[in-house]
Amino acid sequence: MRMKRRFLVVACALVLTSSALAQNKISGSLDCDKGDPRYVVPVPDREGFAFVMDQNKCTWPKHTPVEGLQAKEFINTRSIEVTGASARTTAAGVTRYDNGDKLYTRSTGPTDVKALTSSGKWTIVGGTGKLRGLKGGGTYTCKMKSAEPGAGYTCEVQGEYTPPAAKK
Repeated sequence: MRMKRRFLVVACALVLTSSALAQNKISGSLDCDKGDPRYVVPVPDREGFAFVMDQNKCTWPKHTPVEGLQAKEFINTRSIEVTGASARTTAAGVTRYDNGDKLYTRSTGPTDVKALTSSGKWTIVGGTGKLRGLKGGGTYTCKMKSAEPGAGYTCEVQGEYTPPAAKK
């Protein structure tokens, strides 16, 4: 009888733990304007090598609610190391939601300058209000709107997040 009771207690604990760590899916589409401001600093040691920094204002035409909140805007500040037809982007993003809460993310990934595409991984690094304590991340794939330097882009974003543990 004791063994059955211990097994039941352990099983209940495992169920509670797994539900507390439940992953919630995130997906959406971003539509980003041309980078403004935009700075380009050529590096003179070889042709086609430069450091670029810009900031894009974006909207979420489609987005899964996060903790019941609808995303309104996304500001993405990027640092890009361009070497010929390839580039490496590191970015810090801020999504503002309908109630004013914010979610802070970081992303990194390669860009194919000729194909006008980029992809990579993103991670949640903080949040305010209902979004404080969220953990998670995912992937993104983007397509530049044109070959013009600094052109806007559209992205498909997906991932998962875990809400903060309930306070005791």
